[in-house]
Amino acid sequence: MRSRVVSCLSALVIVFSGSAAFAGPSAPVSGEVVSVSRDVVSSDVVSAAGVEVSHGSEVFKGVEFLRREDVYVTPSWLMANMGRVLVLDTRAQSLYLKGHIPGAVNADWTYFVSLRGRPGDKGWGVRLPMPQMSQRLGALGVDGKRTVVVYGDLGGWGQEGWAFWVMRSYGVKNVKILEGGYTGWLKAGGRRDMVPHRGVNRGLPQLSGKDESQWNVDIDWLVKHRSEVKVIDVRTQPEYEGAKFFQERRGGRIPGALHLPFDSLFDASGALKGAEEIGALMESLGVAPSDQVVVYDTAGVRGGYACVALRMAGYYARNLDEGFHRWAGIQELEVSSGRP
Repeated sequence: MRSRVVSCLSALVIVFSGSAAFAGPSAPVSGEVVSVSRDVVSSDVVSAAGVEVSHGSEVFKGVEFLRREDVYVTPSWLMANMGRVLVLDTRAQSLYLKGHIPGAVNADWTYFVSLRGRPGDKGWGVRLPMPQMSQRLGALGVDGKRTVVVYGDLGGWGQEGWAFWVMRSYGVKNVKILEGGYTGWLKAGGRRDMVPHRGVNRGLPQLSGKDESQWNVDIDWLVKHRSEVKVIDVRTQPEYEGAKFFQERRGGRIPGALHLPFDSLFDASGALKGAEEIGALMESLGVAPSDQVVVYDTAGVRGGYACVALRMAGYYARNLDEGFHRWAGIQELEVSSGRP
């Protein structure tokens, strides 16, 4: 893997929308988070996801860069630790009812957001605020202590990565993604469960309200800081050029947005590409690890997973939670369409 030094300059990148083992029966699962701090001299270097990150800029203070083993667990690991973890199925309920991992509780992306109004309205489709989010997570069985394993399936919208992003953005760090999703579970010999399960409230998780400068931005922030960041659209090519598939009020993209289709982050088997490959994709767009990135898609789901993927590759990426839905819903904001 190539080594890239992040000089931590002031530009931002905005994106739209491993396995671990227990040391013993009662040992917890924990992923080490590499925190980049401005409080150290610029010559200090921290290795995150195989990427060298140099300190020295206030913009990068406290930014979490994740290693692959901080994010993923394998089907075999989950089989060995069933009963010690909470398993969340983030697929649509219709898919969950056709079969799921034994004991899994179902919660698709809409469970975690406000759906008041309609797409494009202020607040539609964004993460629930505290304490509503704490109540929702607690009802699923998320207590902030027990490890949570989320899964989706290959070829989906990245709901599992978005659920990971939601919990991480609120300070729940002991959350993992099942590598290979439900298909990978079955291929590994995992059993299929047909009985729906409800969460058991074990106490409400203690959420952090300091996430806005770390994992998430809104439209107001983006408008104000647009010249300081690089904006990346992770929707499909037709959406990027102006197609409306999901009740968008206008078609198109945020002016100046670069294009990195969500599917391009994964290989032919559906596995997330490595940091070197993702770095090559970013380099082809003219994006450096020293840039700040904001990613977006339509409502933030694909953007959330893309944000996690870029953090694993050493990029300071944040997700536009309101997505293109809200941008298109504000008539004063310009949109671009067609090929750039």
